[in-house]
Amino acid sequence: DGPPCTGRTSMETALPTPRLRLIPEAVRFGMDSESVEVACLQRLPPSPLRLSQCWRQQWRVRDNRNRKRSLQFIFMAIRTTIQPFVFWRNAIFAILCAVFGLWGWYDYSVKIPNLEADCAEFDQAKEEIKKLETQSTTAPLSDSQTAQYAAFKKTIDQITARNSGAPTKPSQYDRTIQMWLYIIGCGVLGTPFFIWPIIQTAKSIYVLEDNGTLVTPKGTFTVDQIAEIDMNRWCAKEGDRRSTWTATVVTTSGKRVLLDDHDYKNMHLIIGGIAHRMMPDTWTPEAKRVGEKSQDEVAAANAAA
Repeated sequence: DGPPCTGRTSMETALPTPRLRLIPEAVRFGMDSESVEVACLQRLPPSPLRLSQCWRQQWRVRDNRNRKRSLQFIFMAIRTTIQPFVFWRNAIFAILCAVFGLWGWYDYSVKIPNLEADCAEFDQAKEEIKKLETQSTTAPLSDSQTAQYAAFKKTIDQITARNSGAPTKPSQYDRTIQMWLYIIGCGVLGTPFFIWPIIQTAKSIYVLEDNGTLVTPKGTFTVDQIAEIDMNRWCAKEGDRRSTWTATVVTTSGKRVLLDDHDYKNMHLIIGGIAHRMMPDTWTPEAKRVGEKSQDEVAAANAAA
């Protein structure tokens, strides 16, 4: 097999036959024999067969005994993955929830109990110092009492330094808030809430095979089993914005399969491939309306103006 062909070639290296027999994929997606022949003569991929950017067209050149060359198209199936922005959005929120959950656990299990112990020890030391100072006004303190006074003063200094001042007793609701809002709300419930969509979307794979078969989590549907595709909400300018990312495949048995481009990368290519096959005059393989300009074309037009 030779390398992919690029550019134009002379008529001597073109196909020796006046017309190329159409392969099933070409017939299915609306490619006529003349267009295929012209594309083969120019050694360029025919645009009507470019169903999507993911359907790679590889050109294989083979020499036979008569030095004749033939061309073979190789189509790759379209396979969805999770949208990057959906993955990172959920991942970031899951990380934040996990961090808040750990923060709540630390406050609940370490910080608040330590603060409560410091407050109790601080108040007790102040009471003992006050008693010893009152007693010293009437009679001198003994050596043991003087040592106790110094120890209580040291305790107060240590607690004050550790808390950047006199400790403030936590509210009676602090531990409750840390438990229900941060540990349970963010950590136990919030983190799985954002991780589960990542796992679910990554496991739910949609594939449009090269023969037009649609493989979905709800089942596999051949070309003959796909009755229509509902494009009413696709890129609609009115109504629910979330639904404008979706199209619905209707099978011959009446089953409806939702195709969601919001959560699945390359889903628009599957939608475009099916819609273009059924309505080639209305939809392109990239799921754009026929005649609709792409962002690059709009940018080029604005730059030229």
